Amino acid sequence: MNHRLDGADAPYWQSLEAGQLQLPRCASCRRWLWPAGHRCSTCGSIGMVWEERPLRATVYSWTRTWHRFALTEALDLPYVSIVAEIEDCGIRLMGRMDDPSPDDPAIGEAVVGRIDRTRVGDDAIPTIIWSRAA
Repeated sequence: MNHRLDGADAPYWQSLEAGQLQLPRCASCRRWLWPAGHRCSTCGSIGMVWEERPLRATVYSWTRTWHRFALTEALDLPYVSIVAEIEDCGIRLMGRMDDPSPDDPAIGEAVVGRIDRTRVGDDAIPTIIWSRAA
């Protein structure tokens, strides 16, 4: 079973494959939901809609990885992973920084994203790559 194809978050992965970001929202109370589920945790509705969101966010947290660990052989070291809070919806998503600068990201710093792929073991998964906003 490939969770990216049949899990509650399958529309997220499908949208990334198509080059866009879509996130789930309750059709009833309009609350943004993440992680994706089959029922709204606020009102209990089972009606979910997936809405396209711009790839604009702020840095919520980050870490710089200096050492290899399982299935990351394709990534150049060191690399920076961030948790970014998506603009106007509050959903936080992980991604990698594309900035080769040795300067650390700043919490609250504006970033813009693009969708690329990251090799993880034998799989190339769609990934959000963040850059500092101009």
